[in-house]
Amino acid sequence: MLYKNLCIGLLLVFTMVVNSQISSLELPKGEDKIKISTVTPIVSIYVDKNNHVYLEKEPIKICDIGKNLSYIRYKLPIEVQTRIKLFLYIDKNSDYNTLDDIRTQLASAHFSRLYYKTNSIEDKDVLKGISWTNQQSFHHFSMPEKVLTKKQMEKNERLNDSLNKTFGDIPLPPPPPPPASWFWESQHIIYSDSKDAIEEALENKTYSCVELTNDGYKMDNGIIKFKEKDKLKNLFYSVDIVFVTFNEDLKYSNYLNAIKNYKDFENTERGYFFELSKEIVEINKLAEIEFCN
Repeated sequence: MLYKNLCIGLLLVFTMVVNSQISSLELPKGEDKIKISTVTPIVSIYVDKNNHVYLEKEPIKICDIGKNLSYIRYKLPIEVQTRIKLFLYIDKNSDYNTLDDIRTQLASAHFSRLYYKTNSIEDKDVLKGISWTNQQSFHHFSMPEKVLTKKQMEKNERLNDSLNKTFGDIPLPPPPPPPASWFWESQHIIYSDSKDAIEEALENKTYSCVELTNDGYKMDNGIIKFKEKDKLKNLFYSVDIVFVTFNEDLKYSNYLNAIKNYKDFENTERGYFFELSKEIVEINKLAEIEFCN
């Protein structure tokens, strides 16, 4: 009994500590709004200033995030699986390196859109945040097929037969047109180890390679600081693509500042902000791909 009470006491203390760490998160400022519907499933990930990570307020190892989120999505009704939104509550003093690893895990689980929460974790700020495209990953989890009973399979067959009888003579709509954006067409190519395919994707494209640091964008000829708006605009408007790698000391707050500055630029003729994760940089080195090395 004493051992049981001791375990319960330790669990309560641990829970209180976790809740305290999460409630004390200092989020970056931002007034952008997140649009969701009443049937949107939301999953929240928290990162405190010490780079401890929590999934729905439960501690989790970064390497377990992909498979846990894959299972969460798998358990959702199929009609809402693609609507799931990821809210990232990240302390502004945390390291970007932690986020890089998290984003790679999310990309491996096919989460392509992220929502960086801003201001506070309070209810009044629940729909405040910055929407951003996730980076790609070289590795991916596959969605397991649900195991059905014979009765469920028979029910599905009857439903399909009924739909075929009702709509069988109605012509199918034409397929959607292919995406026009080079970015959407080429993300998976750049995140491959195919040197020839990458070179082909970059044909007739101009690009720069920069390293994002706490002071700004580091280039061969120096650093463009965040406050140097004219130089930043020239960087992104002078080429088709800006490939961005990340300094190992980069703080999350400065990463988010870079995103906000970029989003403030007009879309017209703006070069793509193309993020290269630690994972793909290492794979590029192994494959002797040198377009940004």
